[in-house]
Amino acid sequence: MENILAMIFATLAGVSTSLEAFINGELGKNTTALVATFISLVVGTIFFFINICLTGNLKTLLSVNNINPKLLLGGVLGGLVIYFTVKSVPNLGVSKTLTLIVVSQMIVGFFIDLHIYKETMHLYNYIGAILLFVGTFFILN
Repeated sequence: MENILAMIFATLAGVSTSLEAFINGELGKNTTALVATFISLVVGTIFFFINICLTGNLKTLLSVNNINPKLLLGGVLGGLVIYFTVKSVPNLGVSKTLTLIVVSQMIVGFFIDLHIYKETMHLYNYIGAILLFVGTFFILN
């Protein structure tokens, strides 16, 4: 059951990413990529702050004083994802942009799994990666 829920959340993340890319790309056409990124992050911050308050997690938010500063880079990287997507979508379209995002995520994910989590990669992982590259070639051309 836990894996099914994780798969549902991952699928929802994919759907959200696609919709976010489209919406932020349109927002970037009406402003600039930097302003669109800022607006997106501010609206997201307000949305999650309201949710933190409504779920009673405000104490947890206020007590996060022992966080390693390196872990704050996730917020910067999230902002860069939005910025780079806003810059790419008007020229490539949503599907090509997201294809390149997914392929790059997979490559980095393989390295993280191999080197950080010491996971062994099954032959099927390598075959899947090769097919991903072949599919990417066809989507982009």
